[in-house]
Amino acid sequence: MTITNQRQFLIYIGIVLGIIVLANLVSRQVFFRLDLTRNKIYTLSPSSKKIISQLDDRLLAKVYFSRDLPGSYANNRRYLQDLLEEFQAYAGGKFHFEFYQPEDAEELEREAQRYGIPPMQLQAIENDRMEIKNVWMGLALLYEDKRQTIPVIQSTAGLEYDLASAIKKLIDSDKRTIALVAGAQTEGKNRAVQDLLGQTYNVRTIELESALPADIDLLILNGITDSLSLDALYNLDQYVISGRPLFVAQGRVAADLARGRGSELRTNLFPLLEHYGVRINLSLVADRISSQVAVETQRGIFRMRNTVDYPFFPRIQRFASGHVMVSGLEQVRLFFTSELTPAYDSSRVGRVEFLPLMTTSDYTALVRGPAFNLSHVNNPVFSRLNGPGRTVAALLTGAVTSYFTADSRPESDQGFLSGTEGARIMVIGDGVFFSDDAGGNIPENLNLVINAADYLVGDEALIALRNRGVTTRPLKELGDRTRRTVKWANILLPALLMVATGLWRWSSTRRRRSLLGEAYDT
Repeated sequence: MTITNQRQFLIYIGIVLGIIVLANLVSRQVFFRLDLTRNKIYTLSPSSKKIISQLDDRLLAKVYFSRDLPGSYANNRRYLQDLLEEFQAYAGGKFHFEFYQPEDAEELEREAQRYGIPPMQLQAIENDRMEIKNVWMGLALLYEDKRQTIPVIQSTAGLEYDLASAIKKLIDSDKRTIALVAGAQTEGKNRAVQDLLGQTYNVRTIELESALPADIDLLILNGITDSLSLDALYNLDQYVISGRPLFVAQGRVAADLARGRGSELRTNLFPLLEHYGVRINLSLVADRISSQVAVETQRGIFRMRNTVDYPFFPRIQRFASGHVMVSGLEQVRLFFTSELTPAYDSSRVGRVEFLPLMTTSDYTALVRGPAFNLSHVNNPVFSRLNGPGRTVAALLTGAVTSYFTADSRPESDQGFLSGTEGARIMVIGDGVFFSDDAGGNIPENLNLVINAADYLVGDEALIALRNRGVTTRPLKELGDRTRRTVKWANILLPALLMVATGLWRWSSTRRRRSLLGEAYDT
């Protein structure tokens, strides 16, 4: 466009400004982002879009975030603002956010504290001096007469999940109930998983000696070390036959690591589960891909403390492909786990489905009971870790019948359910998978428990989102042949490249000298 006078110049400026304004208006509704991260962590997930689209009323996010924060905290503010803008874009005009700097006014400080957002103390350089200053990094979500608070945002890892789950709590009118079976073996040992489940569900502990209340949406059972009473077994059976889901974490071996031995664990829970279609075998699975234990060794007059791989603590990295409950998980850790196998005859195939959810690696050994050598020193099992993977967690779905018959039920029972077409039972062959003194300290294990709870009660919206925050990225285990190939390639390839480069330069130099010789006839 050629501009020859003032009028054309003004028209040109007007067109440019119009394009800029139009582009801004369009970009508020239609935008895209090129996200090259593996889990698309900088792109709003379908789960978050679905949750934010369910708003019926105006939701306001009041963000109390100090300015001029040091280091990575400043990036957290930028990331949070981008995230809130994306939520706003998909909320249909029902989500708004406002940023405040509480250090600007005492009223803002008091307001932040009323919402449960405390000041934090950080070191910062001001006026060429290191100083301690109070900062705020939290937000409050206000929806109708309800409120959810994220008191401190110190990292962007899992922030989308925290925000989406907080919004979901605000809009969910029907909060589900999860019950954990109370018993002498588990009393006070499941606090971590109870606290985590309590963020989304009503959680209670319950005795099996009486009929289970109808408002329980999921029953969780773990670490049983003795037989249940007939009433308890019957109540558990009738709960399953009512079509409600059951989550069982149970091994078959009582392990004593200090003494280096294990023995068979006897409980009538095993025949009950076997009747439904899953057998927890009297075995222990040892895997070369494992966690470590600390051991003490004597070196002369000194006692040394070292960590060594312990195959009876397998790290599971193989999950059922495409199943929402385990998709995105990188690994979980098990302790003295038993193998699971289907336990139904051919006449029931097609009525109940046994789906392996977790399998050990192809460097596995299976140890059968009744007695087990658990020593970490010179254990012959550890020299034959070359067997195929074994199933250590499974999902059972379909039709099952009651373990009892109308004639064998307790006399006190007034009603009897003989079978269901919709049983849902998840079993892990590890009795301490989420106990506080073992797997309850491992975030990946707790993530799987929460995923299982969401899946079994039919609330899968947050599973994929939760798995995006998984930070463990274990290295892929290579076979001996592949490792030897990579090793010799690392040794020989640089030398070969150097020789090839030298030959190429020598050949080029020689050719150039020949051409110069011909040109100057020398």
